[in-house]
Parts: sequence; structure tokens; C-alpha cells
Amino acid sequence: MAPGPLPKLRFSSAEELCAVLAPGEQAGAVTAPRQGAADFLAALVAAGLLPDAIRYLAVALPRREAVWWACATRRRMPAAETEPEQAAWGAAETWVYEPTEPNRQATYAHAEGLKFDTAGAYAALGAFWSGGSLAPPETGQHVPPGDGLTGTAVGAAVMFRCVPGEARTIAARHRLALDIGLDIARGGSGLTGGAP
Repeated sequence: MAPGPLPKLRFSSAEELCAVLAPGEQAGAVTAPRQGAADFLAALVAAGLLPDAIRYLAVALPRREAVWWACATRRRMPAAETEPEQAAWGAAETWVYEPTEPNRQATYAHAEGLKFDTAGAYAALGAFWSGGSLAPPETGQHVPPGDGLTGTAVGAAVMFRCVPGEARTIAARHRLALDIGLDIARGGSGLTGGAP
């Protein structure tokens, strides 16, 4: 798979991307000198490292687009959800459509209520970690989130969303999730394309 031009990526080179999310042994083996970020993603996919490609694409996308990727994956890959899970997804999507500070802060309670342990919780955390401060507002402290936090949370949300279904078809779900993310990286909505 050759993703082609991905104008929405925050990084132009694999080196910049890997400085935010250090590669493991397998992902590191497909890096090359002066490799572009899109070429690195293509190399991960060609090597069959689809979970790594998901993780790196989540970090490479701008934060708002990354959280939208999780939301679009949810829409394209429906699964049973509890009411708190639905509320967490709703909070994440509200922040995507209106990325205000109150909407960002509101996502944390949803993630916490789900014990930081579901796809919706990670999508909400991705929004919460998108900017502002990680300290409670009443403290008056400003603790900025790390550069890779939103992407790390979104990567987890997308991976969790790929779990429901037969184990033998999980690679197809990873591929669909990647297609959704790559469409967003090209400037699309991620909502069109083949069925899951």
C-alpha cells in the first residue's frame, strides 16, 4: 500500500515522527535515512505492521483530526456500547466539532468514569490531552500535555475499536481503520469507502 501524499500530517520526516514516538525493534527495522513520514507509514504497512502503522498515523495527524479519526472509525465499525461509553464518544466528537476549552475539559470526566479502559475513554482522553493544561483549573497551574499524548490515546482508541469481531479477521479491521485514517490525512472525512 502506498498512501501517497498525506498533506494533513504534522511531520514531514520519519525522523521527526520517531522523535515523538520511539520505534520498537520491528518498526525501527523499516526506517531509512531521509525517509518521509508517509513513506515510513507505507513501509510499516508493507511489512505487515498494521498496529504500528495505526499508532504512528495517530501521532502524525493533527490532534483534532486524530480524535476525529477515532470517531470516524467508531461510525464505520459499529459495536455494542454502554451509555457511559456512548457519552464519552459524544464528548470527544463534541470537542472535534467545537474545540473549545470547556469542551476539552469536559472529556476528562467521561474517560475517568470509564476507568480509562475503553475505546471511548481513550477517544475522550485524546481530546483532553490535545492542549490546554492537564492540571485541574482550580489549581491555577499550567501543565501542558506532551506532544504525543493525543496520538497515543487515539491509537489506543482505534486499536480497541478493531477488537470486536472474529480474531481471524482482525487484520481486515486494522486495514479498514488505517484506510479511514489515511483518508483523513489526505483531507477527507473518513466516512466514505467500503463497508467493514
